[in-house]
Amino acid sequence: MNYQLPMPSLGADMDEGKMVEWKIKPGDKIKKNQTIASVETTKSIVDIESFREGVVKEILAHEGDVIHVGKPIAVLEIEGDEILDKAAVLRPKISPAAKKMAEENHIDLSTIKGSGSEGEILLKDIESQLKTKTQTAYFGVNLRDAISALMSRSKKEIPHYYLKKRIQLDSLITWLDEKNKMSDPEERILLPALLMRAVIISLKKFPELNGFYKSGKFEAANSVNLGIAISIKGGGVMAPAVIEAEKMNTATFNKAVQNLALRTKEGGLKNRELTEGTITVTNVGDLGSDEVYGVIFHPQVAIVGFGRIRKEPVVDHNNELKAGFVVDITLSADHRVSDGLLGARFLNELGKILNEAKLLEKENE
Repeated sequence: MNYQLPMPSLGADMDEGKMVEWKIKPGDKIKKNQTIASVETTKSIVDIESFREGVVKEILAHEGDVIHVGKPIAVLEIEGDEILDKAAVLRPKISPAAKKMAEENHIDLSTIKGSGSEGEILLKDIESQLKTKTQTAYFGVNLRDAISALMSRSKKEIPHYYLKKRIQLDSLITWLDEKNKMSDPEERILLPALLMRAVIISLKKFPELNGFYKSGKFEAANSVNLGIAISIKGGGVMAPAVIEAEKMNTATFNKAVQNLALRTKEGGLKNRELTEGTITVTNVGDLGSDEVYGVIFHPQVAIVGFGRIRKEPVVDHNNELKAGFVVDITLSADHRVSDGLLGARFLNELGKILNEAKLLEKENE
């Protein structure tokens, strides 16, 4: 049977995307999660993946076309019978972003005339109804406006709590220096990658910090898709994720982080990397800040912050004062899902792992 492959939503703030490049052609047999095209959004150029298997029968969207979310971009020939959702036929057509805003503001959709093709209700139609300012529309404005709207919503809806722990890194840095001396330059491990891997390992004991808060309840994630806050050209920050980071060893994760940062700045992110992050880390240490208290990326429930690694007076194991390397690590978490006691235990576990480098080596090596 024929299946019309739709333009996917790459986030709640997306109404449409511009087709940049097809990576398939009629007659190709494609697999689930295979990269099939590149699409431009306000945030970046993203590689989209097919969520169905089949044979490409027809390409509907041409390169350069701007396509609304949900509209067909290609036709696949697939096995099986399609089940008609009769209730969906009766519902007004509405983009994901517009539907979310309408639900949040209790708007009766029957009172709105959609301005999209075939009467589809778009985000701008909801905003017009609310008489909001033009800048609150995410699509068609600069990234700074989109980030502002997203962070404002997060602070409004999520009851944050904040914790900080200062951790000594002398043993970790010594271990890393020795390890890198025996490695080729391109194989050397970066210290930020070790900090992030410690977060991943710690989450095994604290799954309450890894997942989503949706429809009034917490949904624990089955894997750790670690979002990493990355600054981009022209201002603004994106937080694409390393997918299934818990399955990677130190070397593999180190390369994955570097590759993700490169593709964020130059283009080529996949839709899963933008939409399936389960927890985020932010690192402002290289910018000179001693600490950072992040704002949670909705609908995630936690964000970990790394400050500047610096030398300060510390007390060693012999209770003697000396100069040592320290870093302030912060946790911003959703109080609907966890509390300060659990958060403190998480930070303590993180400190334990960072002070015992062998724990980083043991995992998935």
